[in-house]
Amino acid sequence: PEEVAIEDVAHALSLSCRWTGHTYCHYSVAEHSIRVSHLAEKLALADWSKLVGKATGKHSWARKVALWGLLHDGSEAYLSDFARPLKHFTEFGKLYKWGEKQLTEAIVTRFDLMPHMPSVVRTADRVVVQTEGRDLITAFTKDMDEAPLSETIYPMDAQHAEVEFMRRFEALSKAIEAERIAESLP
Repeated sequence: PEEVAIEDVAHALSLSCRWTGHTYCHYSVAEHSIRVSHLAEKLALADWSKLVGKATGKHSWARKVALWGLLHDGSEAYLSDFARPLKHFTEFGKLYKWGEKQLTEAIVTRFDLMPHMPSVVRTADRVVVQTEGRDLITAFTKDMDEAPLSETIYPMDAQHAEVEFMRRFEALSKAIEAERIAESLP
């Protein structure tokens, strides 16, 4: 965990193309992660109100969910990614998923994330995938129940994605730390 550096994650993910490069232009894993983070935060705020029905704690929870969303593909900074059929339907995919799990555990430890990815992050990821497919892939076949976002994705360049990833990380980390300090005060 101590060898994981957020700057390395942001840089590598900004240069890594989603969909193994099968998009009409470069669209980075960093930008995907930023989009998942924002949507996961929005969904977490909505879910909190439905489940708990009170405002206390909802912003703190939503920020922690948003940080998970930002880092949900963080292992790809060190391991890269593979096409879905290879990753999910082969023996090699099983080995890859084991390595991915080890790296994700290191990231969870390094950045003090909740021990398990919140389900709202998975939902946000699937919605963003549907939106990416609609906007960035010419022969995309919808394969999930989630509807895409109404907004259209116009990809950032890699440098912009890296900067925005770091901005999002810093904003969430500082807010979470401030909340921890506030909670410890009498």
